[in-house]
Amino acid sequence: MNLFGFALINLRRRPARTLLSTLGIGLAVGGAVALLSLGQGIRSGVGDSLDERGADLVVSQRASTDAFGGRLPETMGGRLAAVPGVAGVDGELIAFAANASGRPILVAGAAPGSAALRQAPIVAGRNLREGDDRQVVLGDVIAESLGLTPGATIELQDESFEVVGIARWKSRMNRSVVLMPLAALQALTFRTGQVTGFHIRLAEPRTAAHREEVRAALAATGPVLVSDAAEVMDNYRNLAVLNAVSLAVSLIALALGGLNVLSSQLMSVQERTREIGIISAIGWTDRRLLGLILLEGMVLGTMGCLLGTGIGIAFTGLFEAIPAIGRYITFKPTIVGLGVPLVGAMVLCAAGALYPAWRAVRLSPAAALRRG
Repeated sequence: MNLFGFALINLRRRPARTLLSTLGIGLAVGGAVALLSLGQGIRSGVGDSLDERGADLVVSQRASTDAFGGRLPETMGGRLAAVPGVAGVDGELIAFAANASGRPILVAGAAPGSAALRQAPIVAGRNLREGDDRQVVLGDVIAESLGLTPGATIELQDESFEVVGIARWKSRMNRSVVLMPLAALQALTFRTGQVTGFHIRLAEPRTAAHREEVRAALAATGPVLVSDAAEVMDNYRNLAVLNAVSLAVSLIALALGGLNVLSSQLMSVQERTREIGIISAIGWTDRRLLGLILLEGMVLGTMGCLLGTGIGIAFTGLFEAIPAIGRYITFKPTIVGLGVPLVGAMVLCAAGALYPAWRAVRLSPAAALRRG
């Protein structure tokens, strides 16, 4: 029988302990996968939303802590539009507004003629147009959630707006947004003359060198951050804090998984003291005995990681079932989101098996047989 088969037999001898150890590792890995996916989901969700609305670059306030808290003067758009290589600039205001039942709804204010309005995929009713003030366009998901169709009325911050159209975007965040004229949202949120940021459309050619040149020129216009649509959220402190907390909690959970392996294997070695003495007496080398104990720990880790991957994906499904999160974020498993917890868990499981393995090889055959 090979070493792997021997390790499986040893693990099957205590099925309840093996199952509980595997479950403990699985929960640790699953929690890590879910927490790391949360930050990645927010990042990719915002990036997909901006990219779909025609933003090549995004200019935002440098000192802002989150994507919706920035404040820039709307008049700054003219200065940005004068930068060579810029084909268009659209100021946009983003805010949460409560509807009649107190539910917070994501609202975007866009100026007439902006790319966000031109590219809105209207599937019912019409788009916003010049002269609209108390009219809005709803993403199809939020429209279905609220049971609204073109011609209905929606209350936001105790003010009534007419629903004139329904748009079916591709990104989940856009599908749950209410689009209204920029001036109307500025008045509604008491931010007259202000925008959250500017969406920049680049002129041709859109090469990497051209993008970086325009980016540097935009950054020189004032105390602003200039980001690609996909990396907008990287610049905000709140997401950085969320990622740091998620990583810390994940490391703690994975460390507990490693301790689970340590306690399980240590107990197993203590119970098999006589057996270890016998196999040492019949010629097993320290290296082979060390390999057996480590292999048992790694098998536990592998089973726990496989279980944890499924648990993590299930956890992200639970996140999506929470309306405040699932309406705006799509959780897609990524190589980083899955790989980091899995590699970390395997390393910690191996580390957890080291001490029991070291204890086993330190026993002389005679001492092991006496203690057994």
